[in-house]
Amino acid sequence: APPACRADSPARGSSDMDLDEALDIRSGGMPRGAAVLVTDEVDASGGWLISHLLRRALVSAAAGSDDADASRRAQAGSASASRPPGRVCLIAAEQPASHYTRTLAKLGRDARADLASGRLVVVDLLSPSPFDAIAAADAGEDEEEPGFQNSEIDRDLAPARALFQTIARALDALPPKLGSAFVNAETETETGTEDGDDARFVAVFDDVHAALESVRVPARSMSAAVDGLCRSLLSLKETAVVVGAHLDAAGARASCPGGWLFALDAVADARLDVAALKTGAARDVHGRVRVTHRTGRFVPNRSSVGSSRLEGRGEEDTTIRKRASAKFGLAETGARATRES
Repeated sequence: APPACRADSPARGSSDMDLDEALDIRSGGMPRGAAVLVTDEVDASGGWLISHLLRRALVSAAAGSDDADASRRAQAGSASASRPPGRVCLIAAEQPASHYTRTLAKLGRDARADLASGRLVVVDLLSPSPFDAIAAADAGEDEEEPGFQNSEIDRDLAPARALFQTIARALDALPPKLGSAFVNAETETETGTEDGDDARFVAVFDDVHAALESVRVPARSMSAAVDGLCRSLLSLKETAVVVGAHLDAAGARASCPGGWLFALDAVADARLDVAALKTGAARDVHGRVRVTHRTGRFVPNRSSVGSSRLEGRGEEDTTIRKRASAKFGLAETGARATRES
């Protein structure tokens, strides 16, 4: 299993800052209403980066961020500096929860305590029949949803709708009317964020495609399911989403218009691509992370991002486009990254 990013002692400084600065991404909690996509490949797993973002979300959920951004918000009198504790939902479709408790322990994060407190909740999709459990928990919800019709696409999306409701319940972030919260492909949803506002609720998928496959979403509707699931979660108040996807396993068709990875990329505010070095792994360098900021929400040290987007129509704020690249090295004790550009 890939190691997590290293958690240094306070005397040596925070590895979060080291890693986030190297990747040129905002530190602290996840911005509310924002999505980050992490892709990887067989020769370079992005599991360590998912774990890093998971830990960041847990730290923020506990009592706000534990890094410099928290101090900045506190000094500025930001309301998010003293917001109520939040909750993180891990949707485990690739690795069991026990894998993440071990990995987070290397980061100095006691995930068992987070689980016991309810700060971390897990939707386990590695059980023998995850779809049956989710369908049973959400039985009868579809018939209450306005506009639901028994068409092929509606039937195909029913498992994704049930998974969304399961995650939203786990986060305790559901609005009063459950069905109306699921965003259809034709729905226009405008989202925005204010500077310094960290999400109270964060959904983390270690593999979104595997998650939807496990609840029996058919391949013909995978693109609509990915789009609807992610945008539905983002439509919930004070929620952010971290999504993992395997780039090479998805194939070229998934990245083309109409493909599920293409749909996922259109939702993401930032995309972090983990890839192996073309020349092969060096002694202390095992791969490269390329970062693409599609909006300003994950850009570090910005006094105002002012970003909004009309989701579902492929329209986003194009005034901010920034890319960065960093090489990373993995060891049993953690990961280090060095900025390239």
